[in-house]
Amino acid sequence: MMTFFKNKFTIVLVCICLFIIFFELNDVWVENYYYGFFYPIISNIQRFIFGWIPFSLGDVVYLIFILSIIVLLMLFCRNLFRTANKKSFLQKSVVKIIHAMMILFIVFKLLWGLNYSRQGIIQQLHFTLKETNTRTIESFIEQLYFDANNYRKQITDTNLPAISFKQVVDETKKSYSTISVQYPFLKVNHFALKPNLYSGLGNYFGYTGYYNPITGEAQVRTDIPQILTPAIACHEVAHQLGYASEDEANFIAYLLCNHSNNIYFKYAITLELIDYAYKKLMILYLQENNIKNYRFNKFMLDDCASILVKKDRRKIKDFFIKNRKDLSDISSVMYDGYLKMNKEKEGVNSYSNVVDLVLSYEASL
Repeated sequence: MMTFFKNKFTIVLVCICLFIIFFELNDVWVENYYYGFFYPIISNIQRFIFGWIPFSLGDVVYLIFILSIIVLLMLFCRNLFRTANKKSFLQKSVVKIIHAMMILFIVFKLLWGLNYSRQGIIQQLHFTLKETNTRTIESFIEQLYFDANNYRKQITDTNLPAISFKQVVDETKKSYSTISVQYPFLKVNHFALKPNLYSGLGNYFGYTGYYNPITGEAQVRTDIPQILTPAIACHEVAHQLGYASEDEANFIAYLLCNHSNNIYFKYAITLELIDYAYKKLMILYLQENNIKNYRFNKFMLDDCASILVKKDRRKIKDFFIKNRKDLSDISSVMYDGYLKMNKEKEGVNSYSNVVDLVLSYEASL
């Protein structure tokens, strides 16, 4: 261990890691200095350099990274087999692995990860987060169904509504530009929203879109029901702007879609909020050990939906059930752990906390 710390490069990396850990303990520092100064420079440079490329460069980078790991593992096994002094070789290899992990930690935190420690949208919009209960959420679901029924009437599609990816990109860009007049912190420079090159992998890893902190690109799957893409696109662009937590990115998507004049955007976010509200409601009933009431109330609430809204929700659910792969359960557990490590205590359940944000924000208006 002492030999490890005699390496000057190791000492430098450890010091940088400790400084980052100490720095992110103070959300005011992160909000004012990282998000307020450093991150906008980094993210704008990323999107300026990579945003104009017509395909997802980030997907290519991830592929190269995975292939490199495989090659390095093969070389490691070969060299371990050939070397005479295996103990020395293993010690040096462990040091290199630790160095690599520290470098990845530093790069991730500086490029984007420190945003997990921000004060966030509540501080920016000056409202207080209030606790919700089963009654308020059930009333919220009723209102969402009322809105969804109204929006669906204005869409002439008899099948599941579809909007092209180009339309999604154009409308997302327009919506962020429009809302930035009221909320300047939502202004997007150098727009970079792209279709995911490996959309089919989402069935295995459970994603519908993601943000790449290396290239600053927002990715959206194009093989899913297209009515979902407007809310997902707004969510991923929110990550670009420094909203790392999933509930805040969902909330930004709500603000964008709700302010949009595009009926597909309004319908998309309403369908998404219905799902999150049901998840939040189920969590609360589970905490009360009263799942029977949840099932009964859900059955009653579903009757608020029009025939077409019910049909749309069923088709969306059927799509994900049909395309779900066994590996998605494992990846979901891994992503849950990733979120918890980055200060999202509820892990994947944090997505549904957008309901608390929306209800608290609307109560403050």
